[in-house]
Amino acid sequence: MPSQAQDSVFRIGVLDSDLGPISQGARLAVQEINASGGIVGADGTAFRLELVTQPTDDLELALANISQASVVAILGPEETGTVLNNVRLLQSLGIPVLTPAIDDTIIAVDTTDLIFRLRAQEVLLGRALAEYLVTDLDEANIATVQLDVASTAGIVGFTTALSERTIRPSASYLLDDNTTIEDLVERIVDTNPAVVVTYGPPATASILYSELRSSGWDGRFAYNQATSESFRASIPVDRLTGVISVTTWSYNTPNPTSQEFVLNFINAFGEIPRPVAAAAYDGVYLLSEAISLPGSLSENLGALEPSVGVQGQLNAPNLTLGEISNNVAVTELGAFGAPELIVRFQGNTRLEESDEPGPIATEIAQATQTPAPTATPSTPYLIVTRAVQNVRSGPGLNYDVIGQLQEGDTAEIIGANLDFSWVAISFRGSQGWLSRGILDLFGNVNSIPILSAPPTPTAPPPTETPTAQPVADLVIVGATPNRIPIGTPFTVTVTVRNQGAIAAGGFAVAATFEPGSVYSAINIPSLGPGQQTNVTLTGTLTGSTGPRNIAIVADLNNQVNEGTIGEANNDDYVFSYVADNTTFTPGGLGTITLAPGATINLDSSTDDLQWTGNDLIAQNGAQIYLMTGFSSIDQVHYDTISTTTNASPINVTLLNNALIGLRTDTGNQRRGVIHIDSAISGGNLTITYRVYN
Repeated sequence: MPSQAQDSVFRIGVLDSDLGPISQGARLAVQEINASGGIVGADGTAFRLELVTQPTDDLELALANISQASVVAILGPEETGTVLNNVRLLQSLGIPVLTPAIDDTIIAVDTTDLIFRLRAQEVLLGRALAEYLVTDLDEANIATVQLDVASTAGIVGFTTALSERTIRPSASYLLDDNTTIEDLVERIVDTNPAVVVTYGPPATASILYSELRSSGWDGRFAYNQATSESFRASIPVDRLTGVISVTTWSYNTPNPTSQEFVLNFINAFGEIPRPVAAAAYDGVYLLSEAISLPGSLSENLGALEPSVGVQGQLNAPNLTLGEISNNVAVTELGAFGAPELIVRFQGNTRLEESDEPGPIATEIAQATQTPAPTATPSTPYLIVTRAVQNVRSGPGLNYDVIGQLQEGDTAEIIGANLDFSWVAISFRGSQGWLSRGILDLFGNVNSIPILSAPPTPTAPPPTETPTAQPVADLVIVGATPNRIPIGTPFTVTVTVRNQGAIAAGGFAVAATFEPGSVYSAINIPSLGPGQQTNVTLTGTLTGSTGPRNIAIVADLNNQVNEGTIGEANNDDYVFSYVADNTTFTPGGLGTITLAPGATINLDSSTDDLQWTGNDLIAQNGAQIYLMTGFSSIDQVHYDTISTTTNASPINVTLLNNALIGLRTDTGNQRRGVIHIDSAISGGNLTITYRVYN
């Protein structure tokens, strides 16, 4: 176990926004655990928990900030693509990562035993939905609709589950560049399947469903995000009735732990929790149990005894290492548009109401001097979670700071602004306002009254600005290439421009490239006004593959007088690129068209693939599988490609515009990626591919 005894605190990193579902579920769990006395470690020392929250828009920066806070584990990220594209980066911290992402390959690609999945994997959702449709509803005429590439895993999981029941989709539809929603509606109405199972973005699914109903199709509609506001917003309530969905947890799950969580969450946040929030809540409690045990935290997590959390039974004995939950719920939207729980599964086992367990006592040692927590108070109050939080005269950063509260301070909430982004307290005889996003709220938040904001402060009159003297202004306007090899010398061409009014004397352009913190700089003797020039930065990268964002700096040493604006924009240019392994394929990418029955050798050894006209089949020990989380072949990099996953053969109905991970034949076992440009049933297959050294 990492030691933080000097602070009497264990910090957990959260990769989410302050008000995101991971943050909300984790904050509620942390508040409950701390209120009940915290955690007692194996040596008897009492600790409390703290969260360090970072958004994921710049994951590398977020992880750097989290690492500096000495966290013992990480919750998140939520999105499958973010996890798969950054596996090495997440592993590099050497601490457990508990993610609610459900893609089937996440645990398979982790070779460190540091990544844990908090929710049931995608294939289990597909099996549950297939079981309900086929067994409970006795349906066999089932069509599938895929609305984007990112939903490939969902489609694959469901169609695989159907095939396990000797059923194939009666039709499979894909929304691509050559197809419109209207085209899909027309085809579905013509074929008239009994059930349409849809995967893809909620807004697009909403349009499809509305158009199908308007066109007179009256079959069953199943969609895995039916409770999303983006799906429901434009559909009349009476048309929502009967839409089937499948999820990892439903808020009307009947186990007592879940019911208590829902009530506490609503009291704390004024909204119904989402499945990701439930998973994060479970994750914090599992971490607290693992922290209390002697030994490595990651090993403790992998060896925890079964227990009952919000989602149901966790750490079931039949789960593989890294899997925490295999709980799935099938729901159906009721008369008022709310989901009604139809059936629950634990893995492949259907749960009856009598199977719902009560909470299994999980012993988390508590400090004896702390009293047990009281019931949730009706009066709402806040707890400051930052070292210092400003109190302002009104709800906004444009209001004056009138004081500060310290971490751990509490105050009764007397009101909030209209969008609830700021809350008000009584402060030194008047109203004080605090930003809601960086503190915790507890109690019945639904009782908080809306207050009118005080008048905004009057801005001081503008002062006269003296006429600016002409200066140079150096900026970076471009850099290439957008893919840089690892382990071999690279050259990046940088375009620098003087957009100022006078010539610039000598200056330097520089950048630090990742991975490996490779510093490179070059001096430029002069650059006239309105002129631009190309320079080259060189080096050799070392480390893991993946997307990178770095700043390329003009006038590194501030040698040129550029004025206030010019000096401020020297490091504005962010160079985005993919650091990747070198390629075996000449030129980095290859393209080929295969006729039915043809084979292809991608690594100068034996044949790797065969196209039958109906299926793509791996040959001679090669492996292929459908990749998810990427929208183009350019986003895929070496470390995201699994060396163990094999889904051969892959049917033509799943191929168009798909991305396929590859490991070539047993002779070379090179990793690669394939984009299916075109797949015609009974006709040709055209692919673009990249094979790595």
